[in-house]
Amino acid sequence: MKKLARLMAFVMAAVLPVQVFAAFECNVKIKAVLVYGDGMVNVLHTGRGDYTVICNLNSNWGVVSPTTCAMWTAVVLGAKKRDALATFYFPGEGSCATLNTYGSAAIPTYVGELSTPQ
Repeated sequence: MKKLARLMAFVMAAVLPVQVFAAFECNVKIKAVLVYGDGMVNVLHTGRGDYTVICNLNSNWGVVSPTTCAMWTAVVLGAKKRDALATFYFPGEGSCATLNTYGSAAIPTYVGELSTPQ
């Protein structure tokens, strides 16, 4: 019985870190960017097909400061203008297609531009 308990504890310890650090990335085209009067930045991209809030220009959105939000907004607007791929990296389980929408969306860890088509 003790061996089984030890084995189970070992298996849980080995599997738990994988679950805790799970994450996903969306490499997408930006279709539209909306900036609301309250500072929310809402993005429509090819990975979801509906709007997802990425940050707020007036106040912290999770750990994302207004300064970082301004930079992210410039990145997504630039990617849209250049028809380049943008990347959004999210902590936790999920996929681009199943992101919650609007203000319920997961907060990205980072936002970037991947490439400009030739």
